Amino acid sequence: MNKSSYVYGSLILSLVIGGCSAIGPDYAKPSTAVPENFRYSDTNNSKEKAVDKEWWKSFNDPQLSKSIDLALLNNQDIQTAGASVDSLLGKFDQAKSYLYPQINGNGSLDKKGVSNASTGGRNLIQGVTSTYAASLSLVSYEIDLFGKVRRANEAARALLLSSEYARQTLRLSLASGVAASYITLSSLEGQIALAQENFNASRSIQEQSALKYRYGSINESVYLQAQSAAQSAQATLSQLQATKIAEEGRFNLLLGRNPQAVKTTALESITLPNVPEALPSTLLEHRPDIAVAEQNLISANAQIGIAKAAYYPSIKLTGMLGIQSLELSNFISNPAKIWELTPSVSIPIFSAGLIEGGIKIAEAEQHKTLLQYQKAIVTAFNDTDTAIGQNTKAQEQLNFQTTSQKAIQKAFEQTKLRYQVGTIAYSDLLLVQQQWLQVSQSTQIAKQNALIATINLYKALGGGWDSNDNTLPKLSLLPSGR
Repeated sequence: MNKSSYVYGSLILSLVIGGCSAIGPDYAKPSTAVPENFRYSDTNNSKEKAVDKEWWKSFNDPQLSKSIDLALLNNQDIQTAGASVDSLLGKFDQAKSYLYPQINGNGSLDKKGVSNASTGGRNLIQGVTSTYAASLSLVSYEIDLFGKVRRANEAARALLLSSEYARQTLRLSLASGVAASYITLSSLEGQIALAQENFNASRSIQEQSALKYRYGSINESVYLQAQSAAQSAQATLSQLQATKIAEEGRFNLLLGRNPQAVKTTALESITLPNVPEALPSTLLEHRPDIAVAEQNLISANAQIGIAKAAYYPSIKLTGMLGIQSLELSNFISNPAKIWELTPSVSIPIFSAGLIEGGIKIAEAEQHKTLLQYQKAIVTAFNDTDTAIGQNTKAQEQLNFQTTSQKAIQKAFEQTKLRYQVGTIAYSDLLLVQQQWLQVSQSTQIAKQNALIATINLYKALGGGWDSNDNTLPKLSLLPSGR
């Protein structure tokens, strides 16, 4: 066979390969039962609005935004996830490389010396002989006639995308966790200030009661009640301060930094945003955890093709094309031309169930991954429906508590004045003071719960999105430092 035949044969083989489809099932997105609306959403609001992807800015608190930005930059779990993406990017590059021939360049100089050729070295040339050679060698290249390599490439790409979407899921979870911890710390600051105010009021009442007891206007039991109330108020203050210390530790850990004091904005100054509602159908494109599950399903589907390809022949090519010369002057101008082409075929004859078992494993894994994908969707729908309902009720509770707190605050101020002038008993003052403390704390916690419910709703909806592009953020799959 002459050189032209090999060239034409290679072209024909390339066309045949290009026209072959890959073994195994092509991925098709599973059909999903999608509810028309969420139970607690406003059915009249069918058009969703855009939400800033940096959704935490809607709380209008620069300190909160700064904290989340620091966490996304410095958190060790986020950095670890980024390293995992980089690792899978390298594996994807390796998988892609098998689609193409690997060609190496080689060069050599061989010197051979012969002496005493006349005493028995027949056909040997006396002296030193040099051989110059250069070649391009084709490393063992598997012709992807049945799509095994393409399926492996498909699986590697899906795993890479799954890792990137998992990183986005972690970023969303981290931002939500930092925001919730920040709100909790701000609430604790308010509760501590409230407890301090209650302690100051209790101590003032204790001092007034001591004077009244000294001059005989009240009995000892009333004085002891006032003293006990002051000590109880101080114990509550210490408990809240201990809770704040623990929450600061959690907050600093989320930000990936050493222990330090945390500065927050007053809870009353943090805006409670209105979160635009999303429809269930678009939720499937907003949440990165659903994208993770789908990419895992794509990878598992490709593994079936890889397993089935083991039934088919494996065709590999090795070859070499080069030049050779005994003289350096002829190496460029008129070298000898050498080439070699070595195709090989490997056909499975008997595997004792090894290949069949591999296919069964791949199909079972694909079915398991399909169920996980379906569960991820159902979980997302339930999470979002719950978050919408809780957000609505939390805001209702805050409104009721704010009205109640204003009323009891006014009643407490009036009752303190009446006790000072002696028109009411201490037991009447203590009752109103306890009501004031309870309602004021409940109002702080109601604002905290409303803010955290809004954070949870943002998280359930997958963070921010663009009204003109209901898809996840475009991936920038570059190495570390992207």
